[in-house]
Amino acid sequence: MMKQCAACSENFQWNDEVIKADDQFYHEKCVELYPTGYVAFVDDVCIGETENDDGEMAMALFDEGEYEED
Repeated sequence: MMKQCAACSENFQWNDEVIKADDQFYHEKCVELYPTGYVAFVDDVCIGETENDDGEMAMALFDEGEYEED
């Protein structure tokens, strides 16, 4: 099953930068990060804390088949 962004519901591509917050995954472009530790927001709603402020490539977080390849 493909993994999808919890904010925009789009499938992750293999090279997307991904933010993990409270066991949910988001495209880096879908969230706003604030350097307080890091707390991620979607549309001014706090979605939780995260440690990966720069995001990680989807292929590093998900198993093959859980993201789209080009």
